[in-house]
Amino acid sequence: MSFRVRDMLKMDIFSGAKFLGGDAGLDNEIQGATIIEAPDIVKFINGGEVLLTRFYAFQACTMEEFDGYFRELAVKKVSAIIIKRDQEVEDIDEKVRYILEFAEEFAVPILEVVFELSFREILKPILEQLFSEEVKQLKYFKTTHDNFTALSFAYGSAEDNIQKILDALEKLVGNPAALFNQNMEYLAGTRGSMPGLVLSDQAREYHPQFYSNYTYLRQKAVLADGGRAHDQYIVKWRVMYNRSAYLAITESNRPFGDMDDIAVENAVTALKQEMFRQHLVEELEEKFQNDIITQILNGKVFSGQELEREVKHLGIPLNADYRVLIFKLWNESTGEYEKLNEQFHYDSILRDAVINEFEDVRVRNDLDQVIVIQQIEQGQKQEDYRKDLKATALQIQKRISQRNRNFKVHAGVGKEVEGVVRLSDSFKEARDSLEFIGIFRGQNETQGPDIAFFSDMGIFKLLCKVDDPKELGEYIPESLQKLLCYKKQQRQELLLTLRIYLDRNQNLTKTAQELFVHYKTAAYRIDRIAAITGIDFDNPSEVLAVKIGLIVHKMIENMTK
Repeated sequence: MSFRVRDMLKMDIFSGAKFLGGDAGLDNEIQGATIIEAPDIVKFINGGEVLLTRFYAFQACTMEEFDGYFRELAVKKVSAIIIKRDQEVEDIDEKVRYILEFAEEFAVPILEVVFELSFREILKPILEQLFSEEVKQLKYFKTTHDNFTALSFAYGSAEDNIQKILDALEKLVGNPAALFNQNMEYLAGTRGSMPGLVLSDQAREYHPQFYSNYTYLRQKAVLADGGRAHDQYIVKWRVMYNRSAYLAITESNRPFGDMDDIAVENAVTALKQEMFRQHLVEELEEKFQNDIITQILNGKVFSGQELEREVKHLGIPLNADYRVLIFKLWNESTGEYEKLNEQFHYDSILRDAVINEFEDVRVRNDLDQVIVIQQIEQGQKQEDYRKDLKATALQIQKRISQRNRNFKVHAGVGKEVEGVVRLSDSFKEARDSLEFIGIFRGQNETQGPDIAFFSDMGIFKLLCKVDDPKELGEYIPESLQKLLCYKKQQRQELLLTLRIYLDRNQNLTKTAQELFVHYKTAAYRIDRIAAITGIDFDNPSEVLAVKIGLIVHKMIENMTK
């Protein structure tokens, strides 16, 4: 026995509905039901469906476009249309009048329900009448899949599409939904959603009634109003190799059911597609901007016209004051910068931390470091700038430490320059000052991030201009050269002892403690160094020359790596 529109109108769910027109189509046979959340859903309709719409899909389209969509529906011979009036939609009353004319012309009954009635509540009895439980779920899966697919491929910005997918999901499950990144930072959400996400120790894996490639969790969560705890369903998936996302649905309005699992599964698939598309667009834009930044930082923009064009692409003023900063991670557990094969796991963490903590900067990833072009505020005092930068670097360090306590943030800071054309000068200084953090490593260890300002490097600013190892070697005093040329196995041990001894102001007790050796052992090594080199440790000028020589030796080592 066929199921017709007049039979549908007798269902309890429609007891309070208004029949608006289209009497000639009351005997239209119903072969399915679907939701219009995107205009492209027309392509997925087979004919004979009851269509449900709140006009959200047509909120910004013109009446000409609106007419075109419904002409396509007429060709597909839909059975009936159930509407909810969303007052935020442009020209809503005019569009309703058009549908009434459409109903009479093409014999399509029009029914209006209250806005608060969810589409899930309407779909369920219609599908139950048409199909068995298994087929009903399959049909609902296809309905939600088609709608979310249409939304994910709709024209618009990634942020708009993500919000539309979440809005559609909220209408289907009747509960607020929110999206978070891999750091559990809020990206988007529907009205009433929780702006923060914390995975509880009591969170347990949840298995929907079908196979899924995603991880489902269920936990208790309390809304911002501090009321009772609600069940919260969380889905986690991988967007890219180093990026994950979380979708959280809080059961604050109505119980979560099997049909909701189906809607969530399709919403996650659509979000994954949209976020992947967004990532590819970002990567393309980032590569384009990175190429421009690289040219500018290396001073390879050859004309004023070319420079002006490149700066316009970056969206920054041509003649403002700038400074270049370079951030890098030091692995405290190994005593070296992060290895390249491990870096891929953490480069995005450092970059995201930098972007989150700085306002309005241009950022470029360069292998294992993050380069920042920062516009300087007019009239800001140097003292205030340093204070702000240290506070920002400390917040970056906290973010990194949450992921790996062994990582320490190093930052090299170039001088303030006037105009984009001089950024290459600041970049070189930032790079040199960052390198000097490694050279001075062990002298000024602190709990927080290490920041080196090129302007604080004194005489070593001159040494940075020397790029010939042989020429640099002239700054190493003859006494230290004797130790560097010492052929015996103890050379490295003696060099380390000398460096620490000078760093600790020639205090043998502190030297022994840091080397974890007996006081007499440290004293013996210093005597041995004096015998080999002839250094007079009572001569301040000679001691200073040896200190500088040790730093120069480290610079040469870095040059020849």
